[in-house]
Amino acid sequence: MPAVPLAGKTVIDTCNYGPERDGHVPELDSKSLTSSEHLLRHIPDAMVVKAFNNIFFKHLLSLSRPAGVADRSYLPIAGDSAQAKAAVTEFIESIGYGVVDTGLLADSWRQETGTPVWGTPYGPSSNEKGQPVDEDAIRAALATATR
Repeated sequence: MPAVPLAGKTVIDTCNYGPERDGHVPELDSKSLTSSEHLLRHIPDAMVVKAFNNIFFKHLLSLSRPAGVADRSYLPIAGDSAQAKAAVTEFIESIGYGVVDTGLLADSWRQETGTPVWGTPYGPSSNEKGQPVDEDAIRAALATATR
């Protein structure tokens, strides 16, 4: 990934580390670094925000709702730049989702593969429509994450 064109830009990290696919990265395997922090090392002048990595793409298509409705779903985000998180929040809200800010990139492990907020709250991928998940449920799932 070329770093120079991304300098000063907001980059949404939608990825999840999978050593079986990505090869082993010792810092990720030891959990001394999150996958988003690892990405930031490759694009150090960008503003990385972890988002969209915890929801099945078909659920993303079907769970969008307008602001203010009871069954609006929420997505977690993490990042080190308040400006970048505000921009990503605005985008996510514009496509029909609320946002739960989980903190810094160092905290983004709470929404990575295998955590309680990863996929499960929205229902199994076999149910392509998914189920709406409110802010409290996302916060509860994040709170039970262990490393």
